[in-house]
Amino acid sequence: MLTKILNRLISQFIPEKEEKNDMATMTKSLLTNIIHFIFFFIILTQGIISLIDENLVLTVLLLLIVPMFAISYFIFRNQGSRNSQWSLLTILFLSFLVFIITGGNTGSDGFWAVLFPPVSLMLAGRKKGGYWSLLFLAMLSIYFIIPIGNSWLMSYSTEEKVILIAIYLTSFILGYTFQFIRSEVQLEKDRQILESENRYRAQENLINRISYQIRIPLNNITGILEMVENTQMDEKQREYFHTLQTSTNNLVDTINNLVFSSKTVFHFPEKNTSFNLYSLLNDTLQLLPKKSGETKFRFNLFIAGTIPNVLIGNSIKIKQILLNIIHSILKNTAHHNEQITVKVKRLPALPGNVELLFQVISNIKIPDQHSPFSEEGFYNSKDIDRINHSRLIDYLDLGITMKIIEAEGKTFNIFQEKNKTVFEFTSSFSTSLNTAIEPLNINSAININEKSSKTAKKLKEANILLAEDNSSNQQIILLYIKDSVNRVDVASNGKEVLNKFGRMKYDLILMDIQMPIMNGLKATKKIREIEQGTDTHTPIIAVTANAFPEDKTRCLAAGMDDFISKPFQPEELLRMIERHL
Repeated sequence: MLTKILNRLISQFIPEKEEKNDMATMTKSLLTNIIHFIFFFIILTQGIISLIDENLVLTVLLLLIVPMFAISYFIFRNQGSRNSQWSLLTILFLSFLVFIITGGNTGSDGFWAVLFPPVSLMLAGRKKGGYWSLLFLAMLSIYFIIPIGNSWLMSYSTEEKVILIAIYLTSFILGYTFQFIRSEVQLEKDRQILESENRYRAQENLINRISYQIRIPLNNITGILEMVENTQMDEKQREYFHTLQTSTNNLVDTINNLVFSSKTVFHFPEKNTSFNLYSLLNDTLQLLPKKSGETKFRFNLFIAGTIPNVLIGNSIKIKQILLNIIHSILKNTAHHNEQITVKVKRLPALPGNVELLFQVISNIKIPDQHSPFSEEGFYNSKDIDRINHSRLIDYLDLGITMKIIEAEGKTFNIFQEKNKTVFEFTSSFSTSLNTAIEPLNINSAININEKSSKTAKKLKEANILLAEDNSSNQQIILLYIKDSVNRVDVASNGKEVLNKFGRMKYDLILMDIQMPIMNGLKATKKIREIEQGTDTHTPIIAVTANAFPEDKTRCLAAGMDDFISKPFQPEELLRMIERHL
């Protein structure tokens, strides 16, 4: 109760303007305002006591200083902490000087001056605070040296002078040492943050390189699988093929998750398709092992009967989330018989929308991850819950999973009960009813058919220039599009692209980014320079294994019209080509 009252009281000294600043600035502002407040009442109290004791000189001096504290506080409170600090130090300098030369009400109030070094060092830092402290020491020494002739000025004995200067110097040394240690600790923290950022950038670059190197052969694998799917296979071969295709798609999704989750802010690639929820979940559970060492796994599936048979949404994302959660459970289980239950319930939603609650229930026991700050009343209970939840996420290695869920604006919760742990998240889908179906008259239907046939004919007549330096990638993309377009020419670098572009008119260019001699970005810029003043524009689509969001931004900034990241499906590439013709 007491800590809550004190916390609430201290929070009143933080101006609204400072709440958006960093912690160091906010701490200095808080310290400045509290010192303003404390010394205002100390000086006011001293002034009132001196007035009662009829010490008019001291009363006048102190009651002149009191409004200085008030004016400084209210004027500089919202005008920046630096002005407030300099104003406060000046007034404190004068206040302690008054105590030294008058002795205050007790005759020994001059010893208040020993507080000036630590206060000035805290407010102004080691360098400037040290200057202020030494300046006051110089004034103190001068006062002690000059003979005292006035009766109202305080006269100190030699012993008092030595003791006061000794305590002042000790206070200065202790304050300076404290600030030195504090600065070194802060510097070390800054160093660690910088090293962490450098490691993060290095890790991000490594992920980017690995992703690029994996995507190129993976694109070839997915392309070949798409073509093999149309060949004749017996039932057993078809089953093996389906397993291989599912595993390949999961690998593609895992690489996408790895790339996107390595960014601070990211959006999971949206691939909305229609799917059957039961089939999706059943296929997902089939990918999981039934046994690991001496541990046997049993999977149960419960789906509410109110959920439509066909949903429209990102099925790949749901599969990846569930796989991540269940793999984490399997990795951390200590039971010989682990039972995992997946439940899906329907939540209230707008017509045409389907809001689903997914629960993964396990008898896994997770060690207590409570924060050491839990018993400290200064911390907000919501902050403590957030810290504990973060520790739990880190322990289970579900950070990427949480980012994927939060990218949709949803929350990922973990509830620990006596004999079970529940992993819970929600996701939004739509139904076929969500697609508006407008009545078409005969004329509009004919126009649509004519437009479709015209587009298809245009695609069939299109001349495409493919810029790709990798021969395997060339063959795969040629297999994807050669039967759907009129002609495909191949260039192995940016210079060849410009030579072919200058000799023939192409309807569209598929441009790789990383090519020898001249890369795709420079080639695109050159093409756009050539097109200036000619009233022509050749669509250019970036076809690359670079998958970071900034890669797409660079491509579009160079003058490209669209971006597709490897690996991709043939239909996806053809649709994109068709859209830009």
